[in-house]
Amino acid sequence: MAKAIKAHVAYLNGRPNGRRMLMKGASFNGKTVDTLDLRRAILTGANFVKAHARTTDFSDADLFGVDFSQADLQSANFEKADLRGANFAMANLSGAVLRGADMRPGHVVQWGEEEKRSTSFTDANLDGADFTGSDMSEANLSVSSARGAVFRDVVLHAVNLAGANLSGADLTGCNLKNANLTGTNLDGANLKGANLADANLRNVDLSKAILDNTNLMGAIHRDAESSLPEEIEQALRFHSTWIASNGRLGMRAVLTGKDLRGLDFSSCDVRGVSFEETDLSGAAFVRSELFLTSFRKANLEGADFSLARLAGTNFTECMLSNASFVGARIEGAEILDPAGHRTGKSLPVRFRSADLQGANFVGAILDGVDLTGANYAGSRLEQATIKNASGLEKN
Repeated sequence: MAKAIKAHVAYLNGRPNGRRMLMKGASFNGKTVDTLDLRRAILTGANFVKAHARTTDFSDADLFGVDFSQADLQSANFEKADLRGANFAMANLSGAVLRGADMRPGHVVQWGEEEKRSTSFTDANLDGADFTGSDMSEANLSVSSARGAVFRDVVLHAVNLAGANLSGADLTGCNLKNANLTGTNLDGANLKGANLADANLRNVDLSKAILDNTNLMGAIHRDAESSLPEEIEQALRFHSTWIASNGRLGMRAVLTGKDLRGLDFSSCDVRGVSFEETDLSGAAFVRSELFLTSFRKANLEGADFSLARLAGTNFTECMLSNASFVGARIEGAEILDPAGHRTGKSLPVRFRSADLQGANFVGAILDGVDLTGANYAGSRLEQATIKNASGLEKN
C-alpha cells in the first residue's frame, strides 16, 4: 500500500516510475491516511470504515461504492469525485469540500443482480461542509448535522433530510423537488430561489428560514405564521428524529393530559404521538399524518382532520362531536412481524365508544374502521365511502 501511494504521488507530479493508484476493493479499515494526496485515484468499492483521513485530497477520484462509515474525514477534499453509492453513515465530514461531486445513486451488480444504492450520509457530521454545485439526487442525509453547510445550487432532488439539522445552512438555488424534509431544522437556513415543489415539510418551522423567491408549489408545509408553541415545536422535532432513526435518536412525543385547545397541527407528522386524555377541542390536523397516533379519551370536539391520512389511529372513547373528516383517508395500519415482513394483518382505526354526533365524513374513505359502541347520530357518514366497517350496523 505504501508503495502504491508513493507511485501515485510520482504519477501526480509527472516523475519517473509514477503509476496511478488502482486499488479497487482495497481495505483501509481503521488505517490513518491523513493529509495524503489521492487525487484521481481509482478506489472503487474500497473500505475506509473508521479510517482517519483528515485533510486527505480525494478530488477527481473514483470512489464509487466506497464505504466511509464512521471515518474521520474532517476537512477532506472530495471535489468532483465520483461518490455514487458511497456510504458516509456516522462519518465526520465537518469542513470537508465536496464541490461538484457526483453523489447520485450507484448501480451495483452482484451475483448477476443489479442493486441501486443511494449515497448515504445518515447521522453524519456535515457541519460547515461545502457541497456547492454537486448532484445529491436521492441521497440519504437523515438525522445528519449540516449546520452552516453550503448547498448552493446543489441538486437535492428526492433527497431524504428527515430529522436533519440544517440550521444556518446555505441552500440558495437548490433543487429540492420531492425531497423529504420531515422534522428538518431550518432555523436561519437560506432558501432563496430554492425549488421545494412537492417536498414534504411536515414538522418544519419555516418562520425562521429565509424564503425569498422560494418555490413551495405542491409542497406539504405549514404557513410561516402558524408556528406552534416552542415546547410543542421542539417535541415534534425530536419526534421526527426518533422516527427517522428508528428510535435510536431523538425522543417520542408524549403529549398526554395537556391543554392544546385550538392549536394548528396542520401538515404535521404526528405518527405514533400520544395525545391521550388531551384537550384538543377546535384543534386542526388538516393534511396531517396520523399513523398509529393515539387520541384515546381525548376531547376533539370541533377538531378538523380534513384531508388527513389516518392509519391505525386510536379514537377510543374520544369526544368528536362536530369534528370534520372531510376528504380524509381512514384505513388500517399494516402489521409487520419483528423482522419487518408483511403479515397480511392490519390494525384498524378505532372509534370504539366515541361520540361522533354531527361529525362530517363527506368525501372520506373509511376502510375497515371499528365503530363498535360509537354514537354517530347526526353524523354525515352516508356521504363517505365505507368498506368493511365493524359496529356500523348496530346503531
